[in-house]
Amino acid sequence: MAVPDRDTARRLLAEAELPDGIVLHSEGVARVAVAAAGLVAEAQIPVDGALVEAAALLHDIDKVEVRRTGGEHGIVGARRLEAMGYEELAMPVASHPITALLDEDRYPIGWPSVLVAVADRHVGQAFMTVDERLDDMQRRHPEYAGDIESTRPAAHALEAELADVTGLGLDELVARLRAAWEAGA
Repeated sequence: MAVPDRDTARRLLAEAELPDGIVLHSEGVARVAVAAAGLVAEAQIPVDGALVEAAALLHDIDKVEVRRTGGEHGIVGARRLEAMGYEELAMPVASHPITALLDEDRYPIGWPSVLVAVADRHVGQAFMTVDERLDDMQRRHPEYAGDIESTRPAAHALEAELADVTGLGLDELVARLRAAWEAGA
């Protein structure tokens, strides 16, 4: 199994020449996803924390390329990572976009995918609730407001699945994920 270590993932992130805001977001998603992986592991459910961290750091690696040349966000990044020999990162990267919640072929399945998707629903340039994040996305992308709104139940379902498996209430889960964000902010 080929998963880049933290330093390699950060180097790949830097080589992608992403805007500072996307790098800040990616680092935050990684902190939150790693904390979520820790909660899952505490519940005696096996999860590869290194895989989760690398996928979270690199989940938006294709943002500039997609904006410049087209293609579907997540899919382009997954293919790029596969070409680098990091096949294990492909599904968490491909399934993290909000649009994947409406696509049965890309819906996040498996803990690495679920954890990256949940973390991405909580992190913009700051930590947010799922609803705050979706509202923010609708404000920034009004042309997709209807599609974003239609993902709300699925986004909440993923968060509830994480809370259920960890034995935490939603408020406690969100508080712990927020603490992970704040620890590195």
